[in-house]
Amino acid sequence: MKLFLFISFISLFLVTPGYSQYLSATDSDPAAVKLLMDASKAFTAKNAQVNFKLKITSPGAPVQTNEGVLYQSGKSYRLELKEYIILSDAITRWVYLKGPNEVNIYNESNGQDWISPQDFLQLHTSKDLVFVLASKNPDGTSIIEAKPLKGRFDEYSKFTIGIKNGMLQYINGLSSDGMRQDMSIISVANPTTLDANKLFTFHPELYPGVHIEDLRLD
Repeated sequence: MKLFLFISFISLFLVTPGYSQYLSATDSDPAAVKLLMDASKAFTAKNAQVNFKLKITSPGAPVQTNEGVLYQSGKSYRLELKEYIILSDAITRWVYLKGPNEVNIYNESNGQDWISPQDFLQLHTSKDLVFVLASKNPDGTSIIEAKPLKGRFDEYSKFTIGIKNGMLQYINGLSSDGMRQDMSIISVANPTTLDANKLFTFHPELYPGVHIEDLRLD
């Protein structure tokens, strides 16, 4: 399952030919990694609330636009979009589909079988990407490009990340099948507390008639 599913999210261009010289994440540009590490501090705090806009463009299909919010606390998270909600207490992941009133339940596997919100907002920690500080716009936005190596992100051709005044502005991506995902950050807050029971656990009684599909592996 692709992110932004978030965060199935993310405007890209042609793959830069110069990437062919990179073999591992250790070849990343140190300046690019530092910018990413500094900008990620807002997302690695104990609690975070991220409001974002998401645009998905697929070949031959209408453009999809959406606004969403991500709550995270440690390894627990809740992602809310127009058509679905994904929530996890770090042990179990629930994917609630609003239209059919259905929830699919999975074991939370620390992002190994999909790209979780934390993975996406902390791309710089991945060993499957090489980062390059490509340019700096006149408005002060630093443009970082990330090329996937063989690994978890190989369904993507390229990511482009914008950082301004030390803050993440957008993360854009291009899938190998031509789907473009553009995610722009509206706001980031670090609440003192988050209600874990309310936000990170699915309560069927709040969704009358919900169909439950338990897909957990024993």
